[in-house]
Amino acid sequence: MTAGIGHLRDVLERKHLVKIDGIREPRHAAAAAMAGADLIGFIFAPARRQVTPDTAAACIAAARASVSGRAFATVGVFVDASAAEIRSIVALSGVDLVQLHGDETPELLADVPVPAFKAFRPQPGIAGAALLSEIGRFDEAPKPPAGILIDGYDPSASGGTGTRADWDLAAEVAAKRPILVAGGLNPENVRDAIRVVLPWGVDVSSGVEVDGVKDAARIEAFIHAARSAFREQSDLRS
Repeated sequence: MTAGIGHLRDVLERKHLVKIDGIREPRHAAAAAMAGADLIGFIFAPARRQVTPDTAAACIAAARASVSGRAFATVGVFVDASAAEIRSIVALSGVDLVQLHGDETPELLADVPVPAFKAFRPQPGIAGAALLSEIGRFDEAPKPPAGILIDGYDPSASGGTGTRADWDLAAEVAAKRPILVAGGLNPENVRDAIRVVLPWGVDVSSGVEVDGVKDAARIEAFIHAARSAFREQSDLRS
């Protein structure tokens, strides 16, 4: 079951977001929810962290059962999937949003049944103006994305590798429009990332793992560090 339109709107209207991605077990979904994650992500693309819709549904149920009073939203991550596949998995899993992490076209968003984040993995050397132009193609689509995510570039994979994003490039984009930043974040460096980029949100996967498995203590530490950094930047700008 999804969070509902009202809860999803509440999450997306928040000033700052923290997303814990690549969840594979109900206990870690519950840990993320209890620690205060705004977004909890599940990988449906072929990858080490890939889960089935049934597993995602079980994780979502565990997360929702663990908290009350504060809404969070769930995100299904896809890479170059068809609209039909996305619709089917959304219906089976109950995710509230999707994240398109491949070479999807702006037109695909119109065929997706829930709001979508569009992720970009800019190659080294790309100019900020060029990246903003590519993002603009999606912003001008009949159904624009609900959010933009800037990830690190790795030629061998579409994400989840721990490759750090170009923070300076992300900051250039964030100065023009809200973004989430991902790629190589962890509890130790998220404060610096927020200070440099000034993003709408942050997204972590491998950075809250120990030996390839999500760790509740690192999840909590990441969320705490991100929240503290967001408050610090808000105070500096007030």
